[in-house]
Amino acid sequence: MATVQNMDKIKERLSQMMSASERRAQLGQDHQSLEDLVYQRVRDKIIYHELKPSERIIDAKLAEEFGVSRSLVRQALTILEKEELVVSIPRRGFYVKDISKKDVQEIYDIRKLLEVFATELAVPNLPENQIAQVEEIFRVAREDLKEGVVESTIEADMRLHGMITEYCGNERLKKMIKQYNNLYVFYRIVDLSQINRANIAYVEHYEILEAVKARDVQRAKELMGQHIENAREIILQNFNFYTFGINEV
Repeated sequence: MATVQNMDKIKERLSQMMSASERRAQLGQDHQSLEDLVYQRVRDKIIYHELKPSERIIDAKLAEEFGVSRSLVRQALTILEKEELVVSIPRRGFYVKDISKKDVQEIYDIRKLLEVFATELAVPNLPENQIAQVEEIFRVAREDLKEGVVESTIEADMRLHGMITEYCGNERLKKMIKQYNNLYVFYRIVDLSQINRANIAYVEHYEILEAVKARDVQRAKELMGQHIENAREIILQNFNFYTFGINEV
């Protein structure tokens, strides 16, 4: 597991990436609303494991921490409930949604189907300049890994998957893929914070990028499918540690 210092750096890097992506999606708006910012901060506490699965969420405590009203926090929690990160229990309040092995199995099965199809659609149409930008991130990540730094490897991971999704040309497919993106980040931060896993994931992603550059649709699809299967199996094998921070017996 990464040191606390490294984990803080990972959280900061991912938060910046996700916030930038969300701003671009808001029809060119320069500023995010307070509601958006509160939503992002509550979401981040869940996907970065500050709030654990099944843990009760105290809206008054978060409102005080963020310096906002309880109604804004509740509004964020209602959105997160629709995104399946939170559940509400009558007369008891909001809780972080529990995650089971069955959930992981099903979500990653769906992810494989969707992202392999997105790869098939995207590879012939990806702009060369977009591929070059992602390739540069991989170059930086390779050098950083030699120094035991994993943040840029996580960025390379997200940018590669994001590029393929963005250029698949099917808006409904993009929406379906993004539906569970928060869960992917929830596991990605634990998985790739470990240098050995970051090295393995780097190789898998770089092979996909090479197939994309070659416009080899079939190989890119096969590599994408195998990569997602590998990620699912690693999560399931280390489920308690990855989900709850409990070392496997």
